[in-house]
Amino acid sequence: MQNLYPLCKCSLPIRELYQQITQDRILESKDLTGADFSYADIRSANFTNFTKHDMTPEKSNNPFLQLKVRSLLLRFVLVTIVVGIGIGLIQGFSGLKINDKLMTPIIYIVVFGLLCLWVLADFNRLGINLNYVIGRLPNNQRWLPLIGLVMMMLVFSFSAYLVSFYLLSLAAPSFVERVLRGVASSPTPRKTAPLLYNLFQAFVLVIAAPVAEEFLFRGIILQRWASKWGIRSALVVSSLLFGFLHPNVVGLSVFGLILGVLYIKTRTLIVPIICHALNNSVVVVLTLLPSGSKTLSATKMLERLHSDWLFGLVLMALSLPVLVRFLSQNWPGKDAPIPYSINANQ
Repeated sequence: MQNLYPLCKCSLPIRELYQQITQDRILESKDLTGADFSYADIRSANFTNFTKHDMTPEKSNNPFLQLKVRSLLLRFVLVTIVVGIGIGLIQGFSGLKINDKLMTPIIYIVVFGLLCLWVLADFNRLGINLNYVIGRLPNNQRWLPLIGLVMMMLVFSFSAYLVSFYLLSLAAPSFVERVLRGVASSPTPRKTAPLLYNLFQAFVLVIAAPVAEEFLFRGIILQRWASKWGIRSALVVSSLLFGFLHPNVVGLSVFGLILGVLYIKTRTLIVPIICHALNNSVVVVLTLLPSGSKTLSATKMLERLHSDWLFGLVLMALSLPVLVRFLSQNWPGKDAPIPYSINANQ
C-alpha cells in the first residue's frame, strides 16, 4: 500500500496540470480571436451539447417510453380468459342462462372496462396525466366537415367490405362464408328485438366501444409506438392492428388511420371518439330500419357479394379520393411530437 500511495497522490497535480494546460490554450485562442470565454464556459457548453444530443426534452419527459403494448395485449388475453371462466362458473353454479347475443356485449364491457382500469393504474404508477392524453376540445372546431368525413368513411368501409370480401371469396370461399356467418350472428340492434335489448346494444356500440377503443388504440398504442418508431410508422401499424381486430380489415384500417390523424391534428381524444360514435350511430340506425332488420344467412350474404361488388367499386371510387385528400393534407411530419407531449407543455 505504501508503494501505491505516491502513485495515487500524484493524480491531483496531474489533473491540475491538465487544467492549466487547457486554460493556457484557451487563453491563446482568446488572444487570436478576441472571444471572451473561460474554461468553465467550455466545460459547461460541452455538457450542454451532450445533453441536447442524447436526451431531448421529449424523450426525457415522455412516460409512454415506459409502457409496453405487448403487456397490454397479454393483459387483454388474460382478462378475457378470466372473465370467460368467471361467467361460466356463475352460470354453472347459479343456473342462470344468459342469451348468447347478450353475452357478447356483456363480455365486451367487462373485458374492456377492466383493461382500461388496469391502464389507469399504470398511469398513476408512471405519473401519466390522463388530462394530457384526452386533451381539450378546440374552441374553433368545425363539426360540419367532420360529419362529411365520417359519411365518406362509412361509404368507403361499406365499399371495402363488398370489394375485399368478393375478391377473397374467389380464392377462399369457405373462409369468407365462415366470417360472414359470424357477422350474421353478431349482436346488433334489431327492430323485432325487445326495447331493453336494443338500448343495451346501442349503448355498447355508440358509447362504450368508441370510448374504450379510442382510449386504447389512439390514446395508448399510437402514442407508445410513436415514441418508439416515429409518428408515421405508429399511425400505419396501430391502424392495421385496429383493422385486423374487425371482420372488415381494409375498411376499419383506413377508419383507424383517419381517426389517428384526427387525434394528432386536434390533440384531443374527444374528436375521434365523437366521430367513432357517429359512425356507429349510423350503423345502429340502419339496422333498425325495416330493410336492415332482416337477418341474412351467410349463403345469402355471399350471393349478394357476387352481385353487388361492382356497386362497391363505384362507391370506393367516389369516397377514396376524399379520404386520400384528407390524409395528404393532414399527414403529420416525420418528427411530429405526440399529442401528450404538446398538451403537457401548454
